[in-house]
Amino acid sequence: MLPIKHPAEARVFLLDWDGILADTRLNFAHLRKKYFGGNTVPLFEAANALSEPDRSLVLAEIYRVEMEGADTATAIEGAKDLIAWLAGNRKPWAVVSRNTRDAILLAAERCGIALPPVTLCREDVYVKPDPGALNLAAERLNTDLAGCIMVGDFIYDMEAARNAGIPSVLVREKTGAEWENLADFAYSTMTEFVEDLRLFKT
Repeated sequence: MLPIKHPAEARVFLLDWDGILADTRLNFAHLRKKYFGGNTVPLFEAANALSEPDRSLVLAEIYRVEMEGADTATAIEGAKDLIAWLAGNRKPWAVVSRNTRDAILLAAERCGIALPPVTLCREDVYVKPDPGALNLAAERLNTDLAGCIMVGDFIYDMEAARNAGIPSVLVREKTGAEWENLADFAYSTMTEFVEDLRLFKT
C-alpha cells in the first residue's frame, strides 16, 4: 500500500459513482428480504447464482430500481467541488462503479456531471471488490495502481482497494459497521473531504 499521509498526495483518484458523485437513493431492501433472507449480500453476484426464473427476475428488478433512481438523481453536495479540485490540481480520475452503465449515463445527465473518459460499470470485465476493476481503470488512464486512491462509500469500495493494495477514502456517516475500519481515511461528507483536500499543504 502506498505510504501516503493524506489523500491529496495521491496522483490518481478512482471514484465510486452512487453515494460519492450522484445520489440516486437506491433501495434494494425488498429484494434482499424476498430472495436473500434480508442479508446484505453482493446483490448482483447473488442474483447470478440463483436458478431461473428467479435469476432473471432479480436482475430485471435491480435494473429497474437503478434506472428509477437515476431518473431522479441529484449531485452529492460537494461532488462538483471535488471534480473542480481534481481538475485544478491536474489529478487524473475515473469512475469505478457496480451500477449498470445505462443508470450511470442517465444519472450523470440529471446531475449535470460530465463523466470522465474512463467510466467503468458492472458490464465491464471486472466488478468491485475484484481488484481487477481498479487495475483496469488504471490501465485505461495509462498509469498503474501505484499512486492511485479509491474513494467510496461502501464495503465493496474498501475491499477493492484493500485487494488492490492501494489506500482508500470512505465518505459516509459512521454507522459502526465493522468493515468501516478497512478505510485508510474517513470523512462524514463529501464537503468535509473536499475542504480537507483544499487545506492540505505539501
